Amino acid sequence: MKLSCLRPLAALLLTLGLAACGGKASYEVGGTISNLNTDGLILANGGEPLPVPSGKTEFTFKKRIDYGTDYNITVQTQPAHMTCGISGGSGSAGHYINISAAVSCSKNTYSVGGTVSGLTVDGLVLINGSATTTVAKDATTFTIGSVAYGDTYAISVSTQPKGLLCVVQPGTGGGTMGEANVTTVKIACNPA
Repeated sequence: MKLSCLRPLAALLLTLGLAACGGKASYEVGGTISNLNTDGLILANGGEPLPVPSGKTEFTFKKRIDYGTDYNITVQTQPAHMTCGISGGSGSAGHYINISAAVSCSKNTYSVGGTVSGLTVDGLVLINGSATTTVAKDATTFTIGSVAYGDTYAISVSTQPKGLLCVVQPGTGGGTMGEANVTTVKIACNPA
């Protein structure tokens, strides 16, 4: 018999055993957390908040719930510079022996872009790390890839358009990603 088939059976036997003794089964509500690198995450189950510090890999709410009680784990407050999602965070106690949700967090990401001047032909290709973008002739703006909060970016010209020399204006092509899209990179193209 598969393990997944035994869980509901075990939960039922536990519940029946407690009911025979006059008790009621109660369950911990908790789970795992991955990639939480900053503070500020607050989970909630019903009206019970649970602050979770950076680096934690597991969580458990203080309040246990009785058999048949619904649970709904949500993110009440996202951590700084990150977004967390929950899988397996809702249901009814008693279907499994324990309640185990999975919280997965990732850094917020933002695009890098800016303005282009003098681009009168096709062929301009910009690069940032492993991300590239081709900028069409007569374009006046561009956007390239996404960069995670706190990571660095450095826009450069990968391929020059025929007959032009395009350069990233000093002081605009690189930096450390903050909490918003970057729109200040300036590319100037002139006849070669």
